[in-house]
Amino acid sequence: MTAPAEVPWDISYVRSGLAATGVLALIGVPVAWLVRDARAAVWVLAGLAVVVLFFSISAYAVATAGRVAESLLLPVALGTYLIKLIVLAVVLIAVRDQPWLDPQAFGLSVVAGTLVWTGSHVRRVWTAKVYYVDPPAR
Repeated sequence: MTAPAEVPWDISYVRSGLAATGVLALIGVPVAWLVRDARAAVWVLAGLAVVVLFFSISAYAVATAGRVAESLLLPVALGTYLIKLIVLAVVLIAVRDQPWLDPQAFGLSVVAGTLVWTGSHVRRVWTAKVYYVDPPAR
């Protein structure tokens, strides 16, 4: 078994998630503006920004934990998820009755962004070279 320092904790798949979210924003913002209004378009961007921030934080935290010790992966992944969930809940509860908030545009963009990022992760898992045994030494 290889030591954690030798395992490449690559987070390059974050770039594909960012690119896909950019395409989603290029489509979603004008559609929200045309179907609803400018306020909805801004909240589409806000929802996508939350998705980008949350997935990027998780990727970095898990990769950093993996470099330190593989036994930290699950606690760090669950801990960052719990912290992000609490922060998001506090923010949403604090602004829930504000007239400037467009909860439908925000919620739909978070769902769409999450699906895009999940697709990015799935693609990464399907295309990654995963060795079932250690490769031969060079």
